[in-house]
Amino acid sequence: MSTPIQLADCVFVITSKQRYEKITKESILFIQAEGAWVDIVTTAQSYRLATNLGTIEQQVDDVMFCRVSRKHIVNLHRIDSLRGNELSIRGHPILIGRHYRENLLSRLPILQTRLTSASQ
Repeated sequence: MSTPIQLADCVFVITSKQRYEKITKESILFIQAEGAWVDIVTTAQSYRLATNLGTIEQQVDDVMFCRVSRKHIVNLHRIDSLRGNELSIRGHPILIGRHYRENLLSRLPILQTRLTSASQ
């Protein structure tokens, strides 16, 4: 058996009737664990796969993806906002696990500002 090539910008997912469909990594909004299933939510639709989040995390290991909780991997390019322990991607609220928060924040280009005495 030959070794599969690594496509930098896309992955193939198995859809109904054993059809393989190519999706671009950029179109992935987030990946969510739901029991024994994983949902890959894209800009166009969702794909449900019979696997676990750890397996998917290894396969989409890329600088654009970050695990933010036991249930979620997000596309860093698709984050719209962060507030407290929650982020938002296209209106989908996603909780950030406390063990994942520091890693997430270290990977985002957050502009540093001076704290004013009023905000302290």
